[in-house]
Amino acid sequence: MRIVVQKFGGTSVANPALRQEVVKRVRAAQAAGYKPVVVVSAMGRLGDPYATDTLKELMLEACGQTEPSLRDLDLIMACGEIISAVVMASTLCAHGIPSLALTGGQAGLLTDGNYGSAQVHEFQPERLLAHLRNDEVVVVAGFQGETVEGEINTLGRGGSDTSAVVLGAGLGAEKVEIHTDVNGIMTADPRLVAEARIIDHLTYNEVCQLAYEG
Repeated sequence: MRIVVQKFGGTSVANPALRQEVVKRVRAAQAAGYKPVVVVSAMGRLGDPYATDTLKELMLEACGQTEPSLRDLDLIMACGEIISAVVMASTLCAHGIPSLALTGGQAGLLTDGNYGSAQVHEFQPERLLAHLRNDEVVVVAGFQGETVEGEINTLGRGGSDTSAVVLGAGLGAEKVEIHTDVNGIMTADPRLVAEARIIDHLTYNEVCQLAYEG
């Protein structure tokens, strides 16, 4: 079974037109003989209704002067990716592609219980593989996993990319694709720095160092 993991960031699934592009990429992967696993981030960015930062702000406003528990923060911050996964799976189904959404825990990502910056310490692929063998596209909510007790943990900034890489490695995927709203690795965030430019060449070690430094 040839598997590809396709990860789409929040701005890549933020509205119906962008989700149509995801449908096209999933179809293209299927046409090339792959079984796609789609990983999604929460839709949009701060200010958008279901973005992770928006949900966090909602929680902080509700608590007022009281410090929210890390457990409750993880619960609400994981909601954006779950909503995104359900919407994306429903979109694929509407276009004739059998699909279903899974939370990170349902997809087999077991975490260490460290709220806010959990590590994935085990991946149990059986449920996910069963759906792939049934010719279903699985849409996984990124950025999250569950402890063996069923507690939801988030994986910290960039956690959806982590989800995609762990799934790719654990499933023996031929490749992991990280789809973003820019055309490559850039010198800065082009939404904030007008002079940002694409970096034409980076070594593997340089990319790893950049990722490590955040």
